[in-house]
Amino acid sequence: MTDLKKSLPSLALPAILAATTLSGTVVFACMMPFAAVATIAALAMPPSRAMATVAACWLGNQVLGFGLMGFPWDGPTLAAGLSLLVSSLLACAAARAVRGGPVAAFLAAFAAFEASLFAYALPFGDPALFAPKIVGLIALNDALWFAGLWLGWQVLGRVPMPAAWQVR
Repeated sequence: MTDLKKSLPSLALPAILAATTLSGTVVFACMMPFAAVATIAALAMPPSRAMATVAACWLGNQVLGFGLMGFPWDGPTLAAGLSLLVSSLLACAAARAVRGGPVAAFLAAFAAFEASLFAYALPFGDPALFAPKIVGLIALNDALWFAGLWLGWQVLGRVPMPAAWQVR
């Protein structure tokens, strides 16, 4: 068996995070909980799998954004999308680096995500989007998503693996 535990959470969690990202993209557009998704991935998966899951969630978000929601195919929009990928991967790394429990991991991920996006916004974007009220709304959104994803992950971990799925 590989380093990946053959359990229901390890098999289902990447799909759940992807479904969260895709549904969140359609329903909430720009209020995607990338820091929450990155934190759960960092806490629940080996590093390479967590990063791959975060990147896959980002890619799904971008495909829907450019394909379904009509994001413009121009340099600034493509660059902003790439800044979301970099920020999400940094958030995942920050969550993984923190040793203080899931809330501390989420706070580190959110701080890394927002700081990275702010660094991008200074020369290329709109720093006004980082007004305290806006960041507070984004923090609340991410915190609620994190709480729901955390709860779902905990419940999923208590569901027995179907016998047919178990590796012998």
